[in-house]
Amino acid sequence: MVERKEILINKVPVRALRINYMGELGWELHHPISQMASLYEAIYEVGKKENIINFGTYAVNSLRMEKAYRGWGAELTGEISLVEAGMDRFYNLNKKSNFIGSEVLRDKIQSGVDIKIVYLEVDVDKADARGNEPVYHKNKIVGVVTSGAFGFRVNKSLAFAYVNSDFAKVGTELHIKIQGQKRNAKILNSPAYDPENKKLKS
Repeated sequence: MVERKEILINKVPVRALRINYMGELGWELHHPISQMASLYEAIYEVGKKENIINFGTYAVNSLRMEKAYRGWGAELTGEISLVEAGMDRFYNLNKKSNFIGSEVLRDKIQSGVDIKIVYLEVDVDKADARGNEPVYHKNKIVGVVTSGAFGFRVNKSLAFAYVNSDFAKVGTELHIKIQGQKRNAKILNSPAYDPENKKLKS
């Protein structure tokens, strides 16, 4: 259960959710768009004593890659089910489950899927995978990168890719072609950063 609070910040009504996209202790603030500037200015002013700084989407992408969080429009789309996306912990198919899409999930689990997501540590030189790079196994294309970034907390280049299901097992030798060069890619079975979620549970 996500902790939720209804609060006021500088007279702006805010729904604060104890969840974030970066793997650190934090809150998401949901508020009226028309009052965004007022809310931002209030938070920024108070945060100056803590050396608050602005950051952009590239930083967010780096942090979420370290935590192996899937992204909508990249790893998660209307064509990809929770089975292909490796989101097993987000559904429960016990005998009483009958939610929208449950039958499709049962069918996919029983019959198998053609592609599966893999979370990768990539041996790069000067460029990271960004998305749409081909994934190879023994000189044959077996998948495509959906997103990637360098993780500065773990000092690793990371990527997500969808590959043929036969090649989605830890230990499979994969390569990603980045700027014309094939780079070794190792499948990881847990997030590169804080795999036990100690940060989020502290």
